[in-house]
Amino acid sequence: MYRFLTRNGQLLAFGLGLLITVLFLISVLGGMEGFDMLAEEEKGATGIFNIGLYGAIVLCILCAAGMLLFGIYNAIIHPKGAVKFLIGLGILLVMFFIFYTMADPVTEEDGKLFTIVQKFEISDGAHSFITGALSTTVTLLFVAAAAFLLSEVRNLFK
Repeated sequence: MYRFLTRNGQLLAFGLGLLITVLFLISVLGGMEGFDMLAEEEKGATGIFNIGLYGAIVLCILCAAGMLLFGIYNAIIHPKGAVKFLIGLGILLVMFFIFYTMADPVTEEDGKLFTIVQKFEISDGAHSFITGALSTTVTLLFVAAAAFLLSEVRNLFK
């Protein structure tokens, strides 16, 4: 299976994406006339776009499952390479945990953020999770930018 997907995986992914796109276009183009006749309030309740949405969801689930399964398979086959991955994952988790615990609860002094948190009923735990995830992402962005710049400067002097 692994060898088959190594050889034909891109073709299969492209074909499946193309199939979902064609089904979506048939669904949308076939029902567009009726969709245009609907009142503005009723357009949100239509199912004309469901094939595309469900197709995208299925593709995301398939990709996540494939990534997980092949990651586990690769870790079993190449345990030395898996150690580097696990160390990197551990560093990411530690960074996230630090940012998660540093997140302050939203108070009325935060103004617009407080209004948004109240409007969408975001709990303090969810707010801490979001803050931790965003802070980790921004930190990784700066680390990647710094690594890029340093590698280019190093290549300049080679």
